[in-house]
Amino acid sequence: MTRLISIAAGVTPELFAEPERFIDAAATAGWPGTGIWFDPDTWDRARTRTVADRIAATGLTAVDMEVIRIGADGDCGEQLIDAAAEVGARNVLTISSLPDADATAERLGELCRHAAPAGIRVCIEFMRFTAVKTLADAVDVAERTGEANVGILCDLLHVVRSGTTFDDIAAADAGLFPYVQWCDAPAEPRGWTTRDLVGDALDDRSAPGEGDLRADAFEALFSPSVPFSLEVRSAALREEFPDAVERAEHLLKRTRAALDRTSRH
Repeated sequence: MTRLISIAAGVTPELFAEPERFIDAAATAGWPGTGIWFDPDTWDRARTRTVADRIAATGLTAVDMEVIRIGADGDCGEQLIDAAAEVGARNVLTISSLPDADATAERLGELCRHAAPAGIRVCIEFMRFTAVKTLADAVDVAERTGEANVGILCDLLHVVRSGTTFDDIAAADAGLFPYVQWCDAPAEPRGWTTRDLVGDALDDRSAPGEGDLRADAFEALFSPSVPFSLEVRSAALREEFPDAVERAEHLLKRTRAALDRTSRH
């Protein structure tokens, strides 16, 4: 089985408010799958129709839509999920800033129940600088929801920075991981403050195999049936390839080379 690979919306942050252009860039570059960024300030019914039309016309698989930010001031969850259902996104990504695990689980459960009729998985991402910091935290929150369509998003960068090990992932229920974010980066971030870690996540990534995070071993943890979203947010890549299509083409070439290497091991 050939693993489905998808270009994450974060690769081209300059197009966050224009997801239809990002989809076209992904398709032109030859990606089989795409992520979709949901900007609650600019998304409306017309955009839902436009994005759905572009997905249908290009034949891309919409692996995910992001991001629902669970917090004390509310979130865009139902609006995002309704849009995801119409455009055909398989998963939606959530993060939480609520310090109470029960409160996070309660809201995550509400989102799961809203998404269930459309067959959408609601995935909580763990990151060292959010309330859900590790895989263990994410498993705890997911289990508290009691919902069958809850999931966990493992992003290689955040796995390593959180202190989660590959053995931890291997020991977890594989059914909790409907898709994965793949990338690479230096072994150590620029620093360990929240500001440093956010900068690390937004600017310092590289393509799999071009850093120190054992991207090949991470890839081998997951069945080929699990789609991989290439979350390569990189200031260097944006500077070298200011054109969105050329950036997507470059990343696709590097990703396929990385998968070829892992298949030979």
